[in-house]
Amino acid sequence: MPKQEGRRLSNLKTRYRSPSLGGTHYLLLGWRLLRSISRFLEVVTHNGLLVQVIKMTKHTKLATALALGVGAWGCSIDVSSPGRLVIIGGALSAGNDAVYNAVVEGRDGEGPICVVPTASSDAEEAMHGAVQRITQYGGPESASGILISTETPERAWEPAVAAQISTCSGFYFTGGSQSRVIDVFLPSGDTTLAYTAVMKRWREGAVVAGSSAGAAMMSQTMISGGTSREAITNGIAKEPDADGVQLRGGMGFFTSALIDQHFLARGRIGRLLVSVINQESPMIGFGIDENTALIVDGDSASVLGASGVVVVDGRHIDLVGSHMATGLVVNLMGAGDVIDLESLQIKRRNTSTALVSGDRILQEQTDLFSRWAFLHLLLEMSTSQKTAVTLDTEGAKLTLRKDEGFTAMMTTLTGGPEGTPAGFSAGPLIVDLLPPERD
Repeated sequence: MPKQEGRRLSNLKTRYRSPSLGGTHYLLLGWRLLRSISRFLEVVTHNGLLVQVIKMTKHTKLATALALGVGAWGCSIDVSSPGRLVIIGGALSAGNDAVYNAVVEGRDGEGPICVVPTASSDAEEAMHGAVQRITQYGGPESASGILISTETPERAWEPAVAAQISTCSGFYFTGGSQSRVIDVFLPSGDTTLAYTAVMKRWREGAVVAGSSAGAAMMSQTMISGGTSREAITNGIAKEPDADGVQLRGGMGFFTSALIDQHFLARGRIGRLLVSVINQESPMIGFGIDENTALIVDGDSASVLGASGVVVVDGRHIDLVGSHMATGLVVNLMGAGDVIDLESLQIKRRNTSTALVSGDRILQEQTDLFSRWAFLHLLLEMSTSQKTAVTLDTEGAKLTLRKDEGFTAMMTTLTGGPEGTPAGFSAGPLIVDLLPPERD
């Protein structure tokens, strides 16, 4: 069998993970697929079912068969597509016009954008703050709150709340703890009325936005905790409170990849690498930095905001032990860059200019997982003649080397985070994560 064929059995690119805290299950087209289709049946009208399953499978023949089946059921087919996703890496500035406008412009219908503060420890305060900020961009009555919290989880089951959700033109999930969202909307894997109503509106075209925890919860498999150092040392946590990167089921808006947030600011490259290497996770990961958003429209996504988005591609790796591998492909997307979510081809912003490599000497990184360290390493590699660097960290050896076609771009020499160029983008890089060398 060719290498990694077990990871690449088909172009379905769908891996399923139980949303409960107990155990992980990797079953391609197994019970999780059947459960997902069951959820679609609960959430979507017959008119919307076919489109969702087509998007999930990406298989024309299977889609045709489903179409015939739907026709046999006497159902008409509506080709409406899900709404925009605005996935924000946290610490969103109230003055970030580009990101807030992307939320407002994604509305579907005449209703308000509904703020859902479930992730927040002070849900009511977070809700009112987000409503006020969105109203500044959308105008009077353009936003309202739906108070569903861990203190009132029963509201997720109330028909009146579901009816209110059905009037929303979009949704904004606040920051806090992404696990709170799952515990309330999908308690023990059960589908609440509120979850059903939100998913229905999104599939009808309503925008779904979320910042920090509100971003992390969007993926099918969700990173719920753990540091980069824990991930490198221990891999995937075996228990909810164990060391390592914590994974559990998410809300399922963004099924093709993992999402991580506060990414460059908090040094989270380690935990995303390990999460992508994990055999039961999606093979692709997006690490979204602070005050920055990944805007998903159909099969493409673009970057808006002050910093960038790191893309980790693990489709062609060679495993080394339980949570390490060689052959990860890493790119940094800058503001204005666009990625095809099927091919992962990146189109750099057409107003960008190339960063010129020179005689810059790479500075030794004392802690790759400290704040902004990975961003500075990418910049140093981009402006150095050196083509590879190896870093020894506690628990692992990390090698980065410029791949064929490596380019580094910027819009202006200053204006990015931590004194880096604005619109900075770079890649591709090949990353190998290996066990440390023993004396």
